[in-house]
Amino acid sequence: MSDDWWVDNRQDRQIRDLQSELNAAYDDAERRSRTLQSKLSEVQGTLERRIDRLARSFDAFVELSDLRLELAAFDREIAIRGETRRLLTSLAREVTDPPRRETAECPGYWLGPAAEALHALVRGDEVAAESHATEATRRDEPRTALFLTLALAVAGRDTLAAPWLARTLPPLGTTVTRVQRRLWTACAEGVFGEMGRSHIERRLAEFVDGLPADAVAGEGRAWREKIASVVGRAETSWMPRTLQGEAALTEPPANAARLARLRARVEETLPAAEPPAGTPDDTSLAEFARLLTVLVDEGSPDEAPLIARARELRRIIENGDSEQPRAWDAPGGETLALLRGDMFDKAAPALRSLALRTGRRWIAEAAGDLAEKASRPLPARVRVRVGGWHLSVGPDGTESTAELEAGVDDVYATSPVAERAGLSLAVAGVLVLVLTAVAGIPALAVLAGVVAIAGAVLWITRRLGRRAAAESAVREKDRLIREAGQITEAIREHRSRYETLATSAAKDRDAILTIVD
Repeated sequence: MSDDWWVDNRQDRQIRDLQSELNAAYDDAERRSRTLQSKLSEVQGTLERRIDRLARSFDAFVELSDLRLELAAFDREIAIRGETRRLLTSLAREVTDPPRRETAECPGYWLGPAAEALHALVRGDEVAAESHATEATRRDEPRTALFLTLALAVAGRDTLAAPWLARTLPPLGTTVTRVQRRLWTACAEGVFGEMGRSHIERRLAEFVDGLPADAVAGEGRAWREKIASVVGRAETSWMPRTLQGEAALTEPPANAARLARLRARVEETLPAAEPPAGTPDDTSLAEFARLLTVLVDEGSPDEAPLIARARELRRIIENGDSEQPRAWDAPGGETLALLRGDMFDKAAPALRSLALRTGRRWIAEAAGDLAEKASRPLPARVRVRVGGWHLSVGPDGTESTAELEAGVDDVYATSPVAERAGLSLAVAGVLVLVLTAVAGIPALAVLAGVVAIAGAVLWITRRLGRRAAAESAVREKDRLIREAGQITEAIREHRSRYETLATSAAKDRDAILTIVD
C-alpha cells in the first residue's frame, strides 16, 4: 500500500485546522465590527446632540442679538430701572437721604412714578409721595402697591409700608400667589408691626367665615384626619397580635392619646400667641429683595414679552444652567392647605399661632370628636381566635374552655380499631402457633409466628401512638389555655391604661376649648 494515504490524511487535517482558525478569525472580526458600530453609533448620537445643541444655541444667540436691538429702543424704561435699582441699593444700605433721581418721564410705565413715590416717602415729603403714588396706582395698582410694600419693608420703614399692605393683601381667595404667601408669613412674624399682624389675621378670618357650609364641613374632616395622622395613636405593640386588630378595644384609648397630644400641641403654641413686632430677618430681606428684582425687571407692558423671550434665549445659550426666576404672581398654594400645614407641619411659631387662631373652630370640633370617641366604654368581653378556636375573653378570664378542649381532643383523637386489630392478630397467631406445634405442622407454625409478631408490633405501635397523641393533646390544651390567660392579662392591663387616659380626656378637651374659644 502506498504512503499517499498518510500524506492525504495529514493534508486534510491541516486544511480542517486552517478552516477552524479562519472561522474563529471571522467570528472575532464580526464581534469587533459590532462593537465598533455600537461605539460609532454612540459617538454619532453624542455628536448629533452636541451639534443640535450648538445649532440651537447659535440660533438663540442670533435671535437674542436682534432682541437686544429692539430692547435698545426702550432707553427711557431702561434708565428708570437703573435709577430704581440705585435707589433700592441705597435704601438697603440704610441711607436716610437718598440722592435725587433724574429720569425722563415714560408715559404708561408704572415704575417711574412708583419710584418717585418711594423716594418722597423716605424723605418725608407726603404731598409729593401722594401725587406720585396716585399716578403710579392709576397706571398699575397691583404692582405699585407691591413695590412700595416690599421696598419700604426692606428699607426698615414698616410703618410707612403698612398702609400699602392692605392693597397688596386684598381679601384672599381659594389660592394665593407666591408674594401673598411671603407677605402672609412676614405679617405673622411681626415684620409690619401690630397693624400687619392684625391685617393678615383679619383677612384669613374673613376668608374662613365666608366659606360655604360644605367647604367648612370638608375642611373639618381634613383637620381631623391631619390631627389623627400627626399626633399619632396609642402604643399597642405590647399587646398580643390577636388583640391589636380589635378596633372596639384599641380605638377609644387611641383617641384619648390623640386628644392628649393635641392639647400639648395647642399649649406649646401659646407662647407664640403674641410674637413681638420687628424688622425682617436676613431670610425675609433676601426674599423681599428677590421679589423686588423680579418685579422691577419685568419691564413695561411693551417690553415684558421681549424681556421674557430674551431670558429664555439666554437660558438656551447657557444650556439651561441659569436659574429661571419665578414670577412674583406665580401660584403659592391653596389657602386652606397652607393654613392647615402651618398648624401641623411648619416649625415657625408665629405661623402656627396664626393658624391656631384662624382654625380654632376646626380644632374645637376635632377635640370634641376625639373626646366623644375616647369616652366610649371598652367592650366587656371580646371574642378572639386562639389556635383556630373562638373564645370569649374578658378581664376576668374566659367564659369556658370546654369548646377549645373538645376541639383539641377531636384533632388529636386516634381510632382504637387498628390497635384492637393488632391485638387480635397477635392472640390468634399465638393460638395457631401452639396448635400447630402440638400437631407437628412446622410450616403452619412458622406462619402463625409471623402473624403473631406482626399483630404484636401493630398493637404496640398503635398503642404508643395513641398515648403520644393524648399527651400532645394535653400539652396543646395547656398551651392554648396559657395563651388565653395572657390575653386576659393583656386585656386587664389595657383597661388599666385606658382608664388613666380616659379620665383625662374630658380635661384635655376643656383645656383645648378654653384656649381656642
